[in-house]
Amino acid sequence: MERLNFSTNWNKKLDCDVFSTIRLWNPPKHFEGKEVDIYDNSTTPARYKGHGKYAIVSEFKLNQLKESAAMLDTGYTLAETINLIRTMYKNKVQNLDQQTFAYIIIRKIKTQPKQNTLEL
Repeated sequence: MERLNFSTNWNKKLDCDVFSTIRLWNPPKHFEGKEVDIYDNSTTPARYKGHGKYAIVSEFKLNQLKESAAMLDTGYTLAETINLIRTMYKNKVQNLDQQTFAYIIIRKIKTQPKQNTLEL
């Protein structure tokens, strides 16, 4: 199972059943139905936050990002979110204005806890 790492738990989203993430566009890696193990790496050691499935994957350019999507994802305004993205990817992408990003909605998959049963 692929591990999906978060360096920061923006807007405390990893505590929700459904949340979003913004990533560099990579169709072989980001597709609807993909299952991932979610980790919050802002803690030491990293904290497992659950198992999830990509429910919606859409592509966009920075100038297409909406205020509502930015606020839900990071807890910041659109301008602050774009500045955050520019800072995060400044050494990884030459022209961020031409870069395509993925806006991914992840739904956590609930698993039933195993019950300890005593067999007679």
